[in-house]
Amino acid sequence: MSSPNPPPDLSEVQRWFQAVITHPSGVARGAAAHSADGSAGTPLQIADRITASSKLDAESRLSVYADAYYARLLECLGDVYPILVRTVGEDVFHELAFDYLQSHPSRRYTLNVLGQEFPGFLARERPPKDNTCELDWADFVIDLARFEWALFEVFDGPGPEDLPHLDLSQYAGNPDTFAASRLILAPGMQLFEAAFPVSDHFNAVRSAPTDPQPEWDLPAPVPTYLALSRRDYVVRRHPLSVGEHAALSRLQSGATISDSLEAALAIEPVAPAQIQAWFSRWAREGFFIAVEEGTEIG
Repeated sequence: MSSPNPPPDLSEVQRWFQAVITHPSGVARGAAAHSADGSAGTPLQIADRITASSKLDAESRLSVYADAYYARLLECLGDVYPILVRTVGEDVFHELAFDYLQSHPSRRYTLNVLGQEFPGFLARERPPKDNTCELDWADFVIDLARFEWALFEVFDGPGPEDLPHLDLSQYAGNPDTFAASRLILAPGMQLFEAAFPVSDHFNAVRSAPTDPQPEWDLPAPVPTYLALSRRDYVVRRHPLSVGEHAALSRLQSGATISDSLEAALAIEPVAPAQIQAWFSRWAREGFFIAVEEGTEIG
C-alpha cells in the first residue's frame, strides 16, 4: 500500500536546499522566493522540509548551512587575495567579496576559479573618482587584486618543470636568422603591468607583523612592469623595464624577434649590449622553451 505522502524526489530537495542557503538575503527570503523544486514559484515553508531540534527551530538549523556556505567561499577568496585582505582589512574585504559572490556565484565543481572575475568586479563597482586625472585608493586596490590573481594563475596553472631548458648560445653565430625567428615563452608565464608598485607593497605587507595589523597608506604611483614565471613550483617575479615588457609582449603574441625589438626600441632606446643582456637574463630565468627558426631575408 503506497504512502499518502510520498517523500519528495532527492534531486528536488537538493535544488531547493541549494537555492535557499545561497540566497543573498538569508534563508527566510530564500524560502519565500523558491518553490519546492528550487525554482521561482509558490514558496515552500522551511518547516515543511526541515525539522526543528531541541535547541534550534527549522530556520535557524538551515541558517547554519547558509552561514557555513558563505564562510567557506569567503575563506577561499581570502586565500587567493591574502595581501589584499591585510591591506583593506577583513571587514572591508568580506563586504566586497560578499557583494562579488552575489553577481558571480560559484558555478563550477572547483573553487580554483572562484576569484577569477574579482578584479574586474572591483573595477566595475569602484566608487566615482573625485578627480578623474588622479589615481586613487580604488585604483590601487584594483591593481593589487589583479596582481594577486596573476600570481595565483601562474602558481596553479601549467609550468615548465618537465620541459628542457632552452640554450640561446647556439644562435650566436647567425644573428640574422635568429632575428627572423620566434621565441616560444614558457607555459604559464605572464606579463604584468600596473600603475602602482604592487610587488613592493606585496613584499612589505607579507613581512609586516599581523598583530597588531598595520594600516596601509596609498603608495605613490610608479609604473610597474613584471614577468611572472614558475620554476620548481615556485612563482618568481622579475622586474622589467618598459622596453623589456614591450619586447616580451610582442614575442608572446607571436611576433619575430626583430619586430619585437623594433617595438621595444620605439619605447625605450637602448644600446645593443643592453639588448644582449636582456636575452641573456631572459634565457637564464627560463622564459623560453623553444625557437621557431625564421628565414633570413636578403
